[in-house]
Amino acid sequence: MTERPIRARARIALYAVVTLCTVFAGFALLAHILVPRCLFAGVVKREVPVPPASAGPREVVNAYIEAMLGKDEKAVRALSVPETDFDNLILPFQDWISASGLSIDEPYATTDCPAGEKCQRMMVTMDLCAVNEGSHPDGHFATGFQVRYVNDRWLVTGFGSG
Repeated sequence: MTERPIRARARIALYAVVTLCTVFAGFALLAHILVPRCLFAGVVKREVPVPPASAGPREVVNAYIEAMLGKDEKAVRALSVPETDFDNLILPFQDWISASGLSIDEPYATTDCPAGEKCQRMMVTMDLCAVNEGSHPDGHFATGFQVRYVNDRWLVTGFGSG
């Protein structure tokens, strides 16, 4: 007779565990949907390698974005045209901490360039994660980036916007 109550208690305990697991899984799914992915993210400083002088415009822009995300000031400066005014720096990128789904379109020649210089422009799209209520909200972001051929290499001009 004691075997039946033990089985009944075991069955109730099993149902309770399954129910709790289901509730926790539901909360986790709801949190994933409702809580912004950036809410608990933080800045992770990292060194970004500067591409070689032979790197094309897309590779330079990719490294520039990675340097901005990694808060690697040395790499950002190395990938920017020499006349960049870093003393009056107000960037949409200063609050970015991560980006996913980065896509850089094929570059195309642009006439928005100093006389006698070679410039190229490309569209860049990504999903942003920003901190401190950055200049762009979290989520999909698209912008044009411009590079200029200076001293035998492509460099970002105007913090990317030309």
